[in-house]
Amino acid sequence: MNENSSLLSVQDHIRSETKKNIVINLVLNAAIAYGTLHSLTEISTWGEHGYGKDLIITGFILSAILGAIFIGLFRRKRNKEEIIPTGTEGLALAWLLPYNPWLAAPWMGVLGAALAAPLLLGLLALLGVEALSPVAYATIKGIWAAALSAVVVPIAILQGLRAPPAGVLTS
Repeated sequence: MNENSSLLSVQDHIRSETKKNIVINLVLNAAIAYGTLHSLTEISTWGEHGYGKDLIITGFILSAILGAIFIGLFRRKRNKEEIIPTGTEGLALAWLLPYNPWLAAPWMGVLGAALAAPLLLGLLALLGVEALSPVAYATIKGIWAAALSAVVVPIAILQGLRAPPAGVLTS
């Protein structure tokens, strides 16, 4: 396999996995949000049933789970030479994400909670939204989770394909 076909293979994997996860996270997160909150007439940003804390928690859990799955899966594929990376994958964020998947996945969760949730909450605040119906919240949360997975999955795949730093042994 030459370098160009290897790169295409990596890009194809990223595209395929990202598309699947966009759909999965759109449907699952919208369904869970609606299923748990459909009995309410409206959902405020904060409070007992507020969506603010739900988005922060979801941002952490979704990003950490996707990070763990895809870093681990593609690290294993790289080690088994099922995918031959070019050697530059994941280097753009090497300064931010540790090589160790047990450290990188929760760190991705922290970044998801700290960046994605406040972005949506800020946008809703700018638009003057103080409360949402369960259907509106489920729709917004599904789209938001799909967008978050569209960002996290490619990063996690590239981190999984990242070459180990000098001096790190791989099995």
